[in-house]
Amino acid sequence: MAGPTSLAALLSVLVASNVAEAQTNLQLWGDIVIDWQKRGLFEYVLDTEPKALLAAPAGDPGWATIEVTPNVGYVATRWLDLTSELAAAYTAQTDDVHSVEVTPRVGVRLHLFSRAVPVRVAGHVVRDRELPPNRRLVLRDYVRMEWRHLFYSDDTNDSSAARFRNRVELLFPLNRPLVTADGARYLSADWEWFIPVSDVTERFANKQRIRVGLGWRRSRDWRFEGLYVFDRSRNTIEEGFTTSDHAINVRVRRVF
Repeated sequence: MAGPTSLAALLSVLVASNVAEAQTNLQLWGDIVIDWQKRGLFEYVLDTEPKALLAAPAGDPGWATIEVTPNVGYVATRWLDLTSELAAAYTAQTDDVHSVEVTPRVGVRLHLFSRAVPVRVAGHVVRDRELPPNRRLVLRDYVRMEWRHLFYSDDTNDSSAARFRNRVELLFPLNRPLVTADGARYLSADWEWFIPVSDVTERFANKQRIRVGLGWRRSRDWRFEGLYVFDRSRNTIEEGFTTSDHAINVRVRRVF
């Protein structure tokens, strides 16, 4: 249990280091994931994420956004996946300003504890379920590069910029030997750093994020998670982290 304890300690340090000066707000995030896993070594995912601001400091504008992201993943080895995504997001930044973001991404997910090998029948790969991990603790590192294209409804100049993202993911089952067992309740936690290659007009492009919560795998077909999210952000690479975002993230995953 060293992993969950260490992550909780890191969360406490990050929150405490900024609570005195940070401007905070509260957000509600949804996450509806449709996942197709029946095509050999490929996985096809459609992720829809609505987000809204619930509470903010006086004078801050309200906002809401919805993002739709199709994703293709390929199981390259027992310990490596290759991914590609194309995210499209619409954001009402204020009552008068809207923005559209189109962002292609490529990435690799490293399974630090490898998984079982895919099953082969008559020389063909058969993968009608998740590849189970070889250990109780699941530890992964998800590295992505994205190219963000932002378009605004007012006279703000459109912008394009690259951003590097690295997310360390941890899963730990609480009532089953593995998180891929039906009926498993599990701890879910991750830490991600968003690092722009150059500054962009959008606020808070440079950030760190921690998510901690519980999940329930009802069956192969349905999974549910409730997560607490903490973001700390800064406007430019030179500035310190001055803004904290707190969010409740409800996730539903349907697998075919």
